[in-house]
Amino acid sequence: MRVSVAVPTFEYYGRGVEVLDDMFRTISTQTLKDVEVVISDHSVNDDIQNYCEKNEYNLNIKYIRNEEGRGSPAINTNNALDNCSGEIIKVFQQDDFFYDTEALEKMYKVMSNSSKKWFACGATHTRDDGLTFFNPMLPYWDDKLILEAGHNFLGGVSVLSLKQEVKTRFDPKVRMLLDVDFYYHTMLDYGMPILYQDVFICNTVRDTDTLMAEISDEEIEEEFKYCHQKYGL
Repeated sequence: MRVSVAVPTFEYYGRGVEVLDDMFRTISTQTLKDVEVVISDHSVNDDIQNYCEKNEYNLNIKYIRNEEGRGSPAINTNNALDNCSGEIIKVFQQDDFFYDTEALEKMYKVMSNSSKKWFACGATHTRDDGLTFFNPMLPYWDDKLILEAGHNFLGGVSVLSLKQEVKTRFDPKVRMLLDVDFYYHTMLDYGMPILYQDVFICNTVRDTDTLMAEISDEEIEEEFKYCHQKYGL
């Protein structure tokens, strides 16, 4: 298997299947076909499982109902990673999708010909309609990434791809800093990523960011303190 797409899922406030369908549709149009889709599902209902079993896009889907750590994005993402068999693992948040039909093929070729172990691509953004796009961002590394807010210029975890030998996992003790903590940890263990200067994926921007609404400024500050202690910064 060349590529695994690791997707942690949950009910997504009643829209789990709807947002996942956008992703599956854009996986089905990828020029690279040697792909498995690994779903680790924290849902309390069967909607996503039934959707995966229906498999309208004829994808190679590995569905796993994950009862462990329900509500923890880190634990659910780690379970998806642990069940991937591909040479390269593409991490994807449930409500994001591919912007470029050649994304996986380009990523696979670049990573296969590089000694670097991980990869970040560019991302554009859309609202719920998925028809208009704005604010494309290309990745670059800022050493202040883990030190203070406002220095994550890689983007969210959907920009991320890993070689199979990367064993870094997401830390369940952080939520808002889930991405930057992972990036910093992976950099320490495996060196700098490939910073690919092209847009491969699209992040969906919701009018109400549920995670931002749930996490206070004080909690974010505590997460930074935790990360500073963790890395001796």
